[in-house]
Amino acid sequence: MKQFYENVDYEWLTRPSGDPFVDAGGYALDEFSKHFPNLDVLELIEKATDIYVDRWDAKINPFFLNSKITQPAFKKDEKKIETKKYFLSLLKDENGIQGTCRITGRKTIVFVSGRDNSILSGSRTFVNFHHYFQDGIMLSKEVIIRYFFVPLACEQLKGSISLISSSVPEITKFYSQSVCKKNLTNIALNISDSILKSKSATPETSLFRYADRIIENKKVMFDEVNGSLLLYHFTNFGASPDLNIYNLPFQTLRFYRFVHKGKYVDSWNSFIACHYHLRNASYDDDTGNYVTIEKKEKIEYKKDEYQYWKNSVYDKLLNNKSILADILNYIRKYEFNFDIVKVYQQRIRNMKKETIEKIEQMADFIIDSNDNKGIGRAITKLDAVTSSYLLRRFVLNDIVSKYYEQGNEKAIVTVKDYTDYLFPDTDSWKETRDVLLIAIYERLHDRNIDIK
Repeated sequence: MKQFYENVDYEWLTRPSGDPFVDAGGYALDEFSKHFPNLDVLELIEKATDIYVDRWDAKINPFFLNSKITQPAFKKDEKKIETKKYFLSLLKDENGIQGTCRITGRKTIVFVSGRDNSILSGSRTFVNFHHYFQDGIMLSKEVIIRYFFVPLACEQLKGSISLISSSVPEITKFYSQSVCKKNLTNIALNISDSILKSKSATPETSLFRYADRIIENKKVMFDEVNGSLLLYHFTNFGASPDLNIYNLPFQTLRFYRFVHKGKYVDSWNSFIACHYHLRNASYDDDTGNYVTIEKKEKIEYKKDEYQYWKNSVYDKLLNNKSILADILNYIRKYEFNFDIVKVYQQRIRNMKKETIEKIEQMADFIIDSNDNKGIGRAITKLDAVTSSYLLRRFVLNDIVSKYYEQGNEKAIVTVKDYTDYLFPDTDSWKETRDVLLIAIYERLHDRNIDIK
C-alpha cells in the first residue's frame, strides 16, 4: 500500500501482535492491499467499506455492535461517509491521547475502543470494566484499522463466526489470507452477498479440514516447532456476545500429520470415514459413501460432501477423550494399522513404550498358543473384563500360568512388567485391555484367521 500518512506506523499494520483477531485483520489487510496496490490505507478502508455496505448489506453485526456501518440509523451513503470520517480522524490523531496500546504494548497515541470498533473487548457502558475506569479499551489506530479488516479473514459457521489461528504465525497468515482471497473471489464473481460460509458442520470438523490444508501445503512448515491450531467461534452481536475456543494442540496435530504419511493414510481415512454423522445417513462399506432414504428415494453422499459433517473421532481428539474404543469396534471388522495405535497411545495417551511392547508379546502368545476356538474364547473373556481385578486374573491365568506350563524358561510377564507397565495404576486397565484386543485382531487380519 502507498505510505501516505506520516502518523501511521505501517509496520504495525501487519506484524504479529499475539492477538488472534488483530493478527487476522493485519494479514487480511496485507492480502487486500495486494489486490489494490495503488491505494493508501484510507482508500483501502473505503474499498472495504464499499464491500461491507454494498455487497454484504452492512451485515457485519457479529463483528461490530452499532458501528458506523452496522448503525441502523444511517443510510448506505451515510454509513460510508461516517466510516471515512471516523478513520480519517484516527489517521490525523484527533481525539487521541498519549498512552500505551493494550494490544501491542507500544507507547503511542491511543483511542477509546469498544464493541463498535473492536471484537469482544467489552462495552464502554460497564463501570469498572476497563483499566483505570477508562471509557473503553485503549488501542492504537493501527490496531483499530486491523480490526476493521477482520471480517475478510473469517467464515460463517453454525450461526456464528469462525477464525482459525495458530501459535505459528505463518499458519495464521496462511489461513487469514486464503480466506480473504476466497471472499474477494466471491465478490468479484458476484456469487455471495455475505462473508464466506464454511462447508463444515461443526467447529471440530472445520479445524481438521484446515489441518488437512496445512499438511497438503508444502510452503507451510511446522514440523520443527510445537505448532497448535485454535478455532475461535464467536459473535459480538447484540446483548449476547459469545466466544468458544477449540484447541488442536501440537501433540494431536503431530499425530494427525503422522497418520497422513504414505503407508498409514489409507488405514486412517477408512477408519475416519465410518464416524461421520448426519440425520439417518448410514455408511455403505462397498461404496465408501453414506446413504439415506428420503421419500423412498436413495440419496448417496460422497467424501467431498460428508467430510464436512460432524465426526465423533474428531470430537474426542479435541476433547482429550480416548478413541481406542472406536478403533477396537472398527478393527473387529476391518484391517487397521497397529502402528497408528502405538503412536496414538504414546503421543496422546502417554502410554509407555514398554507397556505396548509387552501387550504385543502377550497378543502374539495368545495367537500362537491357541487354535481358532481358543483365540475366540480369549477374546470373549477379554470382552467380559469390567474391572482391573478381572484383567489381572486373565493375565495371570490365561497368559502367565499357561506360558509357564508350556515349559518356557523365562517368564512372559515379570514382576516389573506387571507393576510398572501393565498395571501402574487402577485407571489404566481399560486402555491395556483395549490395546491387547486391538493387537489380537490386527494379527488375526494379518494372518487371515477367521475365528467365527
